[in-house]
Amino acid sequence: MSDTETGTKGVDLPALQADLADLLQLENDALPMYAMAISALRDQALREKLQTFREDHRRHARDLTALIRELGGVPPVMPHLPTGLLKLGVQMAGLPGGDQTILLGFVSNEWQSREKYARYAAKSYPPAMKALISGHAADEARHYEWACGALRDLGCGEQTIAGQATQAFARVHGSVADVLEGIGRAANEAVLRMTRRS
Repeated sequence: MSDTETGTKGVDLPALQADLADLLQLENDALPMYAMAISALRDQALREKLQTFREDHRRHARDLTALIRELGGVPPVMPHLPTGLLKLGVQMAGLPGGDQTILLGFVSNEWQSREKYARYAAKSYPPAMKALISGHAADEARHYEWACGALRDLGCGEQTIAGQATQAFARVHGSVADVLEGIGRAANEAVLRMTRRS
């Protein structure tokens, strides 16, 4: 995107860069989780669907990396700490139980991605950035809805005890991750502001 497309003149650049870095770290959280889930799923159709979704995440990461660089920032290459590891742990916990429990862990992690992207998509950004983030948010919503539907097909929908427990866990897990990641985002913004003053 060019400066005209990004429309960054008069924009709070450190806040914008911190937002983009937070989203890129969210992608860095997701990619190992996807690799683990794909390698463990037994059903070929489920594996193929997750491979398609992983390509969405790779594209998101490329888009965000390019945008951060264009804005003069340094894209983070690590996941959120410690929440990225926690998300990976949630996914690992489902591995021994087969496809159903793998997807239960997947839904827990995707809930937070969907919610975070929706919040960022609702912010006021320059038009091209808003369109990009909104497109990513739509992908995340689609991933989450598919996973909920796949669980219903496996007999573990929202009306079941396991499905309700997963939804409750997803909200708690995602809310805690949001708080911790919000602290990291604020610290990143503060560093970016100090760097600009130097």
